[in-house]
Amino acid sequence: AILKVHAKDKSLSPSVDLTAVARQTPGMSGADLANLLNEGAIVAARQNKTEIDQDDIANALERIVIGLEKKNSVMSEKKRKLVAYHEAGHAILGALMSDFDVVAKISIVPRGPTGGVTIFMPSEDRLSSGLYSKEFLQNRICVALGGRLAEEIINGKDNVTTGASNDFQQCTQVASAMVTQLGMSEAVGQRVIGGNGGGSGPFMGRDFM
Repeated sequence: AILKVHAKDKSLSPSVDLTAVARQTPGMSGADLANLLNEGAIVAARQNKTEIDQDDIANALERIVIGLEKKNSVMSEKKRKLVAYHEAGHAILGALMSDFDVVAKISIVPRGPTGGVTIFMPSEDRLSSGLYSKEFLQNRICVALGGRLAEEIINGKDNVTTGASNDFQQCTQVASAMVTQLGMSEAVGQRVIGGNGGGSGPFMGRDFM
């Protein structure tokens, strides 16, 4: 509904699915969504388009959340393959999990601090309820580790890289919240340790790995 309000004065292509956009932007405020559509209009204008299409909005979202595309960045074939295997590891594990979000996009185009990205789209039920099962959170940790696992399979354990550092941060955040905030540890029990941790933590928003 909020997206429709901000889209009123925009020339959108018939292919634009605002419901899909909403599923990819959980946690964004009205101002954030307005900025997203404005960025989408800029992306379209730079390509001399008369309408904003779905790809323009997707590119705008990546620009806002991840960073600008490094158009002048030269990636060696070796690194390109490494990033591709890493992102494929995330996507494959995500597809294999019975309770997890759907893979929306995989990219090995360098943006901001990242060499590649795997974007997951939450289900409408999960988006509307805002609730996450223990199985989902465990699966999230597994999916985050998929990039490092792929590196080990392809190059061996002694040749892994630092590319999974952000993934480990995500794993630590989720595991810590499960134990200290959400009562999902059999050893600790159903209690909160060290305060409430402040809000929804690592569970709201998109997965960029």
